[in-house]
Amino acid sequence: MERAIGDSHNFGRRVTEHGRWIAKPRPLLWEWLTLSRASPLRKILRFDFLPTVKVSGGRVERVALSPLRSSSRRTKQELATIVGRSLALWAWMGVADLHWENLALGVDARGRIVFGPLDVEMILADLSLPTETKLIPDADPDYAEVCRHSAGVRRVLPYLGKPIGAAELLSIVSAYRATLDFLDAHAKEIAGVVGALPALRTTPIRVLLRATGDYVRARSEPISPPLLDAEAEQLARGDVPYFFRLYGRQGIRYYRDARLARHGWLSLPVDPLLSVARGLRSRSRRRLRDQGLFTVIGAFDHPSLTGRHGSDEIELELGPRAIVVKLASGEELECPRDLSAVVGSVYLPCRCGEVRAVFAGIQ
Repeated sequence: MERAIGDSHNFGRRVTEHGRWIAKPRPLLWEWLTLSRASPLRKILRFDFLPTVKVSGGRVERVALSPLRSSSRRTKQELATIVGRSLALWAWMGVADLHWENLALGVDARGRIVFGPLDVEMILADLSLPTETKLIPDADPDYAEVCRHSAGVRRVLPYLGKPIGAAELLSIVSAYRATLDFLDAHAKEIAGVVGALPALRTTPIRVLLRATGDYVRARSEPISPPLLDAEAEQLARGDVPYFFRLYGRQGIRYYRDARLARHGWLSLPVDPLLSVARGLRSRSRRRLRDQGLFTVIGAFDHPSLTGRHGSDEIELELGPRAIVVKLASGEELECPRDLSAVVGSVYLPCRCGEVRAVFAGIQ
């Protein structure tokens, strides 16, 4: 039986459920690249925590997972490491919109913890902080509370705790840094896989101009900033506005006809995507490594976390006014303890998103 799920986009197109298959009315190249076992990228990454899906035509097979039930020390450490790797991987790959409704968390048939996205529409952005993935909350004053509520890593808090322990924080930080090192070392190889994709320059990369909630409000009240004509046009026909860009081509686009053959353009500034020709390297990588590291710490920080904690790879000192990180190389990094200006706390009194089910929202 067919069942429509999700929002309407692009002249009434909606994701539909067909038993164990999910039909998505858009190209699925980015899901195939990051989530399919057949993708050559997965052979490079070799991360067991990533969801593995079958992609056939315009359909994706539903991920088969069991709920994660254990909260043992071992499970906490494994899950914390997965969180650190996820924060690094998706920020490095420029994948965004990883709110908690877009993430699966569970155990596969081989007993491995799986944590990752169900939809991948925004990719190859040149990100400089992991907050830009939406896994941890941005401190943007206009959207701070929305970002805190929707942050993807809140899915793991029922298992890691509120707040998490120092040992788990150390595992997250260590895994974050080690994963960035791994990705940097394999950057040229990864760029080769991406550059060889036949549909690289014709597959839409989604652009979000504002939150879906803003569009819902716009149906009944004025919003700020006011709707663009292209947004109002799509809302008037019953769609949630959808915008995209194409790799290697300028501008933000949207569809003007139901056949999706004619594009409209927005004259808005847009940051460049990561360059395949440059091996996916960027000046922002340094900021992602250092300031991003402190951003990760700040998202999980809590007054109860104090003192010095270390492993073979990293030492973390949480003082009353400063955070000091000492790396195995001998490098020492320091920043103020209060990081609320750049990252929001993942800890909230509410439980939205912090569910123990495999799927928290709609695919």
